[in-house]
Amino acid sequence: MTQGHDRTSLDSIFIQQGGPDQASPYFTESDFFSRKNIKNVLIYSPVGICILHRTNIYWANPACHAMTGHEDRSLENRSVRTLFPTDKEFKRVYNIFIAGINRTGTATVDSRLSRVDDTVFDCRLRACWLDPGDHSQGVLITVSDITEIKSGQIRENQARKMEAIGVLAGGVSHDFNNLLMALQGHLSLMGVNVNRPEKIKDHIRQMTRLIETAAEVTGNLLGFARGGKYQVDTLDINQVVDMALNVFQPGEKNIVIKKKPAPDLYKVNGDRSQLEQVLLNLLVNASQAMVDGGTLTIETRNITIKDTNCFHFDVAPGTYVEISVQDTGIGMDDAIQKKIFDPFFSTKMAGDIKRRGLGLSTVFGIVKNHGGFITVESNKNAGALFKVALPSLSPVDFQRFEEESDGFDLMPKGKETVLIVDDENEVLEVGVSLLEALGYQVLQARNGRECIDLLATHPGRIVLVILDLIMPVMDGKETFYSIRKLDPGIKILISSGVNMDEEIKNMLRDGCHGFLQKPFSMDRFSRVIREILDRPA
Repeated sequence: MTQGHDRTSLDSIFIQQGGPDQASPYFTESDFFSRKNIKNVLIYSPVGICILHRTNIYWANPACHAMTGHEDRSLENRSVRTLFPTDKEFKRVYNIFIAGINRTGTATVDSRLSRVDDTVFDCRLRACWLDPGDHSQGVLITVSDITEIKSGQIRENQARKMEAIGVLAGGVSHDFNNLLMALQGHLSLMGVNVNRPEKIKDHIRQMTRLIETAAEVTGNLLGFARGGKYQVDTLDINQVVDMALNVFQPGEKNIVIKKKPAPDLYKVNGDRSQLEQVLLNLLVNASQAMVDGGTLTIETRNITIKDTNCFHFDVAPGTYVEISVQDTGIGMDDAIQKKIFDPFFSTKMAGDIKRRGLGLSTVFGIVKNHGGFITVESNKNAGALFKVALPSLSPVDFQRFEEESDGFDLMPKGKETVLIVDDENEVLEVGVSLLEALGYQVLQARNGRECIDLLATHPGRIVLVILDLIMPVMDGKETFYSIRKLDPGIKILISSGVNMDEEIKNMLRDGCHGFLQKPFSMDRFSRVIREILDRPA
């Protein structure tokens, strides 16, 4: 079994000697499958081949030894575990192989194997029974080195990510520059109209609207980057669909909308506004794809996923609520389908777009963060079908605050002592001013350590801590648990620019009294504080 084995028989098969007119050698089936030819196939195959008895290597060909850097025949009678960099990876591959060949007779998995020098390489492993009629003969494994393929994929993915980030940065800067221009204009006009109160109030209203728009842009950005959830409730997706349809206005009047709600739909945990945004994006895209009208069908149903091997991405088995949005529009080719979830990607011409948005990239981020997934099926000129699957989860209990009037006289006020903690001076100063305007006694700290020191200095006086999360010296999470340990009776409100995530939900479960995402209005700030302070301990 060496690389120097006589290759005459192989040359006679693959090389026409004496010119192109010479007839190919004739082999009977018995000649071709002779012991010598089969031996040559095994020895000279560029693909690694080995035979396993249980988890021990019974035999391995020279290519398998060369790939892993072992001397010829040195792998025989060794555990195949020695070829894997970790026990975890070995067990993963082993379990996939056992499940696959017991079910269908074959199994394929991409993995990494170790070389003698402790380096690793990417490979594709395939397994089948050596003799399907006699499993005691062992398992046949082939090993293909796919390092170059993987490296090419990584380079391609990196290039696409960089392209997407460039488009994302351009789109966000475009939106923010417009918002800043409008804000600057209103500030300038306030200076001109300083003696006209009615004009000042109008400018304030317009600036408030612009700030809300900016908050939507950053919210969408976080939805793309981290898939953040703001306020989680137990939702009936049929009701979310109804709300989205009430807002949705199709671009063409000759679009027929068909709704097929499942009668006994499972509940899901999610953010209502974000999931409405998901549906609105899909509905708008579907309507825009039907330039001459057509039928738009939105359907909900319960599904159970047991076998996850049919997906080319990670999917957890379990029960899901599926929302499908189908149109009869122009459809998409494969090239477009590969890019539709990139930020700011659009098939429309620049002149046709009044406002750029994150679109389907936002949909992807929101769905992913809700523990779900989205798929698309489409062909050119044959419509498109988007399917969103959301897991049915147990409810997460935390406070939801509704918007109300913004008149100062109607805002709830108080006289208690409140400690506000934030490392940004501008945010801290505004927070202190808002609290003082609402009548509260205010203490301030610029990090968690200062917060703990103030609580120790004023025992029993501070009734509420308004706590930022991302701070130097001691961050919000560490500060929260330190406060709970120091005085469990102090109420805590998390106020941060980040979206609701698992870390915040854990703190809410562990005794935090609320979460308020920046930016927020004075009205909402006042009501959240009062609701927490008036809540029984």
